[in-house]
Formats: sequence, C-alpha cells, structure tokens
Amino acid sequence: MSESNFTEMLSRLSEKSRVDFYNPYTKFAWPDEVSEGDWWMNPQYISVHNTGIIEEEKTLKALARYETLNLFSLHVHGIRELMIEVAQRIHTPDFADYNEYLHHFVGEENAHMWFFAEFCYRYIGRIYPEPASIPGRAGYGDVWDDLVIFARILIFEEIFDYFNSRMGKDSTIPEIVQQIHAAHHHDESRHVAFGKQLLQRLHERACDTSPQRKEEIERYVKEYMTYSIRSLYNPQAFRDAQVDKPLEVRRAAMTHPARREFHSKVMARVNKFFVSTGIFATAWEA
Repeated sequence: MSESNFTEMLSRLSEKSRVDFYNPYTKFAWPDEVSEGDWWMNPQYISVHNTGIIEEEKTLKALARYETLNLFSLHVHGIRELMIEVAQRIHTPDFADYNEYLHHFVGEENAHMWFFAEFCYRYIGRIYPEPASIPGRAGYGDVWDDLVIFARILIFEEIFDYFNSRMGKDSTIPEIVQQIHAAHHHDESRHVAFGKQLLQRLHERACDTSPQRKEEIERYVKEYMTYSIRSLYNPQAFRDAQVDKPLEVRRAAMTHPARREFHSKVMARVNKFFVSTGIFATAWEA
C-alpha cells in the first residue's frame, strides 16, 4: 500500500471510529446472573474439544464457564499491555502520522478492557492473573522494538478475534456473552487492518537499518505465538471446573493432534501474514 493510500486508510478508520462510537458503560443490559446450566462457550471452542479427554456434560459446562473467564481475563491483560505500549508512542516523531487514529485505538481498547473485566467480576467475582511465562523481550533497538510490540498486538488481536467473530454470532451461548464477543469483533476489524499496514512499514524500516536482527526477531515472535496458544489452557480453569488431575489433563489436551490442528486454524491468518510480508522466512508450526 502506497503512503497516500495508507494515509487515506487512516482517515477512513478514524471516521469509522467516530461514527461507531458508543458508551461502553451503557451499551449492555447486564442480567442479574448468567445461568451455570448454560454453555458459556460453544463446546467446539473448549480446550478439550475433539480429544475425548472429558466427556461428562456437567464438567464440560463448568470448563466452558471457566474458560470464558480465562478468555476474558486474557483480553484484560492483553489490552492493558497494548494500551501502555501504544500510549508511549502517541505524539512521538516516529508515530506522528498515526496520532489521530491511535487516540481512537486507545479509547476503544479502554472500553473493551472495561466490559471484559466487568463481566468477569459481575458473574464470577474475579479475573485470572496474567500468565507468568511471557517470553522475555531484550532490547532490539527502537525500530525492532516497535515491530515486536505491534507483532504481539496483532497476534493477540487475531487469536481472540477468531473466538469473538464466531461466538459473536452464536445464539447457543448466553446473550450477554454473545453481545460482548460481537462488540469486540466489530471494533477489532479496524485495529487489525491498521496493525497489518503499520507492521509492514515497521518491517521495511527495520530491515533497512539493521537487517542482522531479522532471524532473532522471527524466533521471538514465534515463541510468543506458542506462548499465546498455551495461555488458552489455564490450569486454574481446569481446577475450578473440578477436573481430576488438572495439570495432566492440560498437558494431554494441549498436545493432542486434534488440538494442534485447531491451533493451526486459530493462527492461520496471522501466520500467513507474517510469511507474506517477509517478517517470517518460514511459517510458525503448532
């Protein structure tokens, strides 16, 4: 995309954000409770789907409930990180051309963080802590650091949009859960479009300044993709669902062939993007 086309895209995205603006604090009619007898997550998205590891419906429904808590908690933690990183770059020389849209971006993400957390506290009383095993990030130099941060943001957005886009249209789950997924998906389509174009520019600039970092960056981003997939298998969710031997079940589910196939589907779009832009020399493997 040429510079003029990118500028035009930013203008369209900013206008779309203005037109679509909503008050997150009044958008949802929060029910008094969400029945534990309902499927809070469509069974095909539960972490043990197609494995045969757990077959009792009561346990699967409990796991669907706590994996919804995990998914929404991950949204909260991921959004907090991206807001911090983006806010640090607004009104700096390298990001001056993106200032207006980045303000919309941060405002929308703040709304998302609030309604995901609000759901968790209203209906379960807590959020899960952030996973402790995030891959460490060394200083790669300004432009590579920018690329790594926005690559992480894109990975986060693409993974969760996989779930949001599907469950936002799923009438088998409680209406409030469906509405939250749908609201997030609606806004994230703009963020993903912006993020991909920005990453292409950051990558071109980084390769021009210090191309020797390229392989190191590719290894790190792939490690982060693996970490992100593993975070969907929260051992505390298995414990809260009263699954016997939760750590063993987690390991068995995470490495099951059916789940590896699912991981590839979740990551397919972002994986293809990284390869097509040259950020990856080879595709990430589940």
